Amino acid sequence: MNREEKAFARTIFKVKVLSANGQAYEDLFCEVLSNAYPDFLPIKPKGKVGDRKNDGYIKSSGRYFQVYAPEDPKSKDTEKKAIQKAEGDFSGLKDYWQKIYPIEEYYFVFNDKYHGSTAELEKTLKNIKSANKLKSAGVFLAKHLEDTLFKLSDDIILSIVGHIPDLSNFDLIDFHSLREVISYILENHKPLSAKPVLVVPGFDEKIEFNGLSKRVKNLLDSASYQMGTLDEYFYKNGAAVKQELRDILNEKYKQAQVRDFGDTDGVAKGDLIFFDILKSLVPNSSPSIENAAIVLMTKYFEACDIFEDPGK
Repeated sequence: MNREEKAFARTIFKVKVLSANGQAYEDLFCEVLSNAYPDFLPIKPKGKVGDRKNDGYIKSSGRYFQVYAPEDPKSKDTEKKAIQKAEGDFSGLKDYWQKIYPIEEYYFVFNDKYHGSTAELEKTLKNIKSANKLKSAGVFLAKHLEDTLFKLSDDIILSIVGHIPDLSNFDLIDFHSLREVISYILENHKPLSAKPVLVVPGFDEKIEFNGLSKRVKNLLDSASYQMGTLDEYFYKNGAAVKQELRDILNEKYKQAQVRDFGDTDGVAKGDLIFFDILKSLVPNSSPSIENAAIVLMTKYFEACDIFEDPGK
């Protein structure tokens, strides 16, 4: 699959996750894990004893999974139930399965529907790990399931998400992931933090090395105070979207590098490249949308995916 097809597939998978509750999400989870790990075994509930608090496990590593997929993962009642279930299910799991295949790792599979985990649930799993001397324990979120799927071959991804239409018959998708992340920054705007999140070693040196003006430096500085919103988005979503956005920005940077800007009227080439990338990301947009796009550009400026690293 090319980048656009993969973005489309990711959107379909996300819809599957958002609409799956209870057994439907457990079935989706088991389908992905069965393809990712040949020795993963889903456990089918049987009669009154059920599955003995084990929805699936990998014998070779002693890794066990228990799934919880509520309709509303954000409610306070759900958080309370999730904590009780994580603790209660582990106790039931240990009582039966420890004697058969010792438990080395325990994962509470929570369909958070891309809202993220909670501090109390994370603490609960950490306590389970410490009290039972496990190698690992944690919350397995929707983004982790997405990451697991999109590391697999295209044919397996398509077998799970379904048919991808011929995108040549559609207008340019205009990068769904790009629209999604900019919308998230706009909708989740937070008060400015006391300190910028962006900390780039040699930031001033990189500005100078790339021929960027004080104006662009100020834009990057200002955007860094909103970096927490972007980091929150990346935390809630899979690694695939972060890589996809990196590829988009890097490609637009390379295109801008070789563009003939004609009569620059004394404007530094670094600035021309910066604003060319910005306009290609959000053409004919409002200042608020442009500001959101600059937050994204700032993140990848930090990682040297756009503009050059003086150290190299």
